[in-house]
Amino acid sequence: MSGGKSRYNRLREATAAALIICLLAVFFSSFLTISAMAGTETGEFCPTCPDWTNLDGWLAKKDAYERAQLNGQQNVQANSNPTVTAKVDPPKKGYPMPELITSAASFKSDRVVLDVRSEPDYRSGHIPGARSLYWKDLQKNGILNPALAKEALDNAGVTESDRLVVYGDSEEGAAFVFWALSYLGHKNVSLLDGGADAARDVGVALTTNAPFPMPSNYTTHIVPWLLVTPDNLESMLGLSDVRILDARDFSEYGRSRMTNGSICLSQDKIYDNSRIKDADKLKDLFGRRLDESGTAIVYGTPQAYSLFYSLKLMGYNATLLEGDWWKETKWAVSNIK
Repeated sequence: MSGGKSRYNRLREATAAALIICLLAVFFSSFLTISAMAGTETGEFCPTCPDWTNLDGWLAKKDAYERAQLNGQQNVQANSNPTVTAKVDPPKKGYPMPELITSAASFKSDRVVLDVRSEPDYRSGHIPGARSLYWKDLQKNGILNPALAKEALDNAGVTESDRLVVYGDSEEGAAFVFWALSYLGHKNVSLLDGGADAARDVGVALTTNAPFPMPSNYTTHIVPWLLVTPDNLESMLGLSDVRILDARDFSEYGRSRMTNGSICLSQDKIYDNSRIKDADKLKDLFGRRLDESGTAIVYGTPQAYSLFYSLKLMGYNATLLEGDWWKETKWAVSNIK
């Protein structure tokens, strides 16, 4: 009899243990289901309810959810402040020469700011403190004139030691001034990416109040190799690692170009509207065509100024040919009979 009770007790204990295991299994399964489904009754994602059955997928959704929430907060802040818009772009990174570009979002007031637009445009509204330096006042017959450039810089109160930020209403104007100042030997020049429009986008209130800088006595230190002339073109083309880049659009390039070995790199490949493309895109564009240790001869002004700037921003050696006098040389190739 005692043996029967013992077997009975063991059977009862085994049954109880099995029941407990089943209950635990049901509870754990329900917990996983609830965790996976929590917060989804209304179709919304729950950032605090991990889906243990697909953790990697849940983490990816959580990351997207947090980014969307952050963007939403930024939009709310922008809408609550009429001087700020949701169009603000983060500072661009990754350029080999980042000191050559200034983002409106990280604009600093420790620089001398030059507005190179026309006088009427400047008077209609400019960045506070910006000085007027119309880019065409540095030229004669569409070509840089160092004497006129010095006079314009003197009138704007610019000295050769100033740290400059240049902006305009077109890539060509600001980029021309960048190249001109580089040729004149100025060491610290940066372009404001996107110009006055970018400044407005980040909440800068443009002003019509013009500063009155004291005239200076600007000293130039010409860098001859930054300009290709009729006298040095042949020696430049004789370099073993030289590349010739045509900055005009493809239709102009198709009609005439400088040598059959030139490459067309038109402005639409470098800029998206008035903003220069990201470093990765420029790296891919230039990397497939140029040798980093070589020299690029850029021609096809006025577009060539922007191409020159983008090459310098990406760390390439570049020099520029102004005007269209190359069309009268033996290196010109024309498809028009």
